[in-house]
This record gives sequence, structure tokens and C-alpha cells, in this order.
Amino acid sequence: MDSTVSTNSDMAEFVHLGGTLPRVLIADHQDGGRGRFERRWQDVPGTAVALSALVPADRPAEEWGWLSLICGLSVAAAIEEATGAERSRVTLKWPNDVLIDLGRDHGGKVCGILCERVAGPAGTHAVLGIGLNVSMGRDELPVPTATSLHLCGLSEDKDALIAALLRHLDRYLQQWASTGTAAGAYRDRCDTLGQPVRLTFDTQTVGGESIDGRTVVDGVGVDVDDTGAIVVRTDEGLRTFAAADVTHLRPR
Repeated sequence: MDSTVSTNSDMAEFVHLGGTLPRVLIADHQDGGRGRFERRWQDVPGTAVALSALVPADRPAEEWGWLSLICGLSVAAAIEEATGAERSRVTLKWPNDVLIDLGRDHGGKVCGILCERVAGPAGTHAVLGIGLNVSMGRDELPVPTATSLHLCGLSEDKDALIAALLRHLDRYLQQWASTGTAAGAYRDRCDTLGQPVRLTFDTQTVGGESIDGRTVVDGVGVDVDDTGAIVVRTDEGLRTFAAADVTHLRPR
């Protein structure tokens, strides 16, 4: 479709009405896209791809955290395949931030991801939402820390991007459906592991030093656990977090 308020909302309504089976909804523009922590994901008509995939998910609830990570993993792999970008240019930061040309003037975050659990007459499903900045100019970006394939000088072929993304998403989802994880592929691809990192949270979430009203934990990313949570080595020892904003303190 050309435009919608939110592909995730449309897919959730489909589930509420009894829809099921694998299904994908793709739009060139959405007016009310959302990201993690209820942040808005904005785009300009014709400059992005908004995609929501419906996945009947029979895995235990504690394994659903992997779905968001799988989306980021799939986007990173698809960008490399469809545009020919070198591995060093495409960074996957836990949990699902896909960054291009980090540290350069035009570099930044290229996509937004939101995975939601939706119940309906045909059962509980996962709705996987992905928004990818394709041809936005600098003045069209939603936030200063974002970028687009265009700004990075990469191919803007939407059909090739969508095809590659669906192939990789299907591959990793099949692995998850069989095993409940995608840990091996994710660990190989995630640049947060081995990096000095800073995790920030709402002050009510964890204890720790507060900077500008946010709780901060510094350490080194060392692993993701069986649920996809990040394991960080801190001065107090290993700590595990299921949700946080992550900053790489020494970008590669």
C-alpha cells in the first residue's frame, strides 16, 4: 500500500478480527509509526519502507525477546546483501539498532523496530514492525542521529531491500521457531559484544549513578543470554539487562 497510519496497527487489527497464518504488510509511508519505549518513528512519503510481518508464535513467552533481535539481525544482513555495503560499515548494536557509517558526518541509525504481542480469536501472534530509511535527505530525517541509505551513498532499490529482508527474516525466524533462539548468528553479528558500553534507563528501573535524571551503568558487553538480554561486565560483576538504551563508548 502507499500509505497507512501504522502497519503494526493494521496487522494487529487483522489478528483481532481472527486473522492468522504468516502475513506481511508493506507501505511506502506511515503517519503513526512507533519504536521502542513508545517513541515515534516518522518518515516522509516515498522515502522509506514500512513493513510488518505476522508470525504465529508457539514458543514460550520467555523466548519472545529474541524476535526484536532477529529483526535487527535481518535488517543488517539485508542491507549488506542488497546494497553491497561492506561489513565494517553496518553496525548492529544491542538490541536491534542498525547503524551505518558510525562516526562519519552522515552516519547514524537507519531503521526503527517494534515487536508486539497480539492476541486474537486464532491465538496469540507476534507482529514484527520494521521501518527503514531509504532515500531521505538530511532535512527529512526524524532526528539528528538518524541517517538513510541515500545519505550513505548506498543503493535505494526498495524491491531488492524488501526481498533480501524477507529472506533473512524467514531464515532466522525458522531457526527461532525450531530452537527458541538465534544466539549464534546474533553473537557473530552484534558489535556491542566486546565493547565498552554505557546503558541508560529510567531512574525507577535499576540502581546506579544518575545523570540528567537517568540511571547509568557502565561496563563491557560480554554476551547475550538465552532470552536475548545483554550481559555486561561492570565493576560490581556481571549484570544482565532485558531493556536499556546502549551507547558504544568506543565506536568501531
